[in-house]
Amino acid sequence: MILWFNIWSNFMPNGKGNVKMGESFLYFAYGCALNQTLVEFRINQAVKLVGKGELKNYVLKFNRKNPDGSARANLFYSENDFVLGVIYKVGKNKFEQLAQTEPEYQLTSFSILTQEGPIEAFAFICKHYQDGIVPDKKDVLRIAEYARSYDFPQSYIDKILSALPQPAVVT
Repeated sequence: MILWFNIWSNFMPNGKGNVKMGESFLYFAYGCALNQTLVEFRINQAVKLVGKGELKNYVLKFNRKNPDGSARANLFYSENDFVLGVIYKVGKNKFEQLAQTEPEYQLTSFSILTQEGPIEAFAFICKHYQDGIVPDKKDVLRIAEYARSYDFPQSYIDKILSALPQPAVVT
């Protein structure tokens, strides 16, 4: 398997060349994975919180269909927009395991802006999306709470909350 070969040769594909991994890689989390405990549970290994970051020209959308029909968070290209998240340092031996935790999503390398400047980090993105689906209210509230715990701006938290299902209007 090509992916497995790349892991063991210390390089990961990013579509523009290769990103040197060394003993670890950086993971940009933007949805439920803002919860560090969840990430650690999924890969059965501690991760190190590196800091906060911003992905330019993408927006957080709830457009990936769950098996129950609800929508889950996804990155969606949107010029002049951005997604805020956190960056974790993860052992390279957990790359494949992390990739398997989000079926149909792909770990893709992005340039993430941080206080120290741009860095390369992997984030989940799904190219198979569906418009018109609604996220579960609990998921949206949970993501907003995680964002709040990292002191993301209220305007960004409001953008997350704008995905909440709206009650039907009776006329």
